[in-house]
Amino acid sequence: MLPREEKIVIIDEAGFSQVCSSILEMEGFRAVTLGNGDPGVSTERMHDAALVIASYPYGKSIVSKLRGLTQPVILLCDHMGRDIIDVLEGLSHSYCMVKPIDYSRFTSLVRFLMNEKIYCNGGYRLV
Repeated sequence: MLPREEKIVIIDEAGFSQVCSSILEMEGFRAVTLGNGDPGVSTERMHDAALVIASYPYGKSIVSKLRGLTQPVILLCDHMGRDIIDVLEGLSHSYCMVKPIDYSRFTSLVRFLMNEKIYCNGGYRLV
């Protein structure tokens, strides 16, 4: 496998992913946005990224592809419930934020994850 690029993959609805992408690019990060039905949504694209941000339930069909990633995943969800916990428990290094998100907290988390070499020791964190 090729080394990961220092990019962030965002999987969400077009409008929201563009907002996230713009905010992160203003912070100096390179973000790539993918839609739920985008043919570019592949396991390889996600494994090559330094960070994956996915929306739930919008990206529900994609979330199963995130299992086994060694890089962190931020899951942005519309609600908190057992289904979300089940998804988070299936991911190695995940963080969950409930929408509407606090963009200051969001960018701080992204900055931390992109600059740190050690992520949470498995499991998930609610932010």
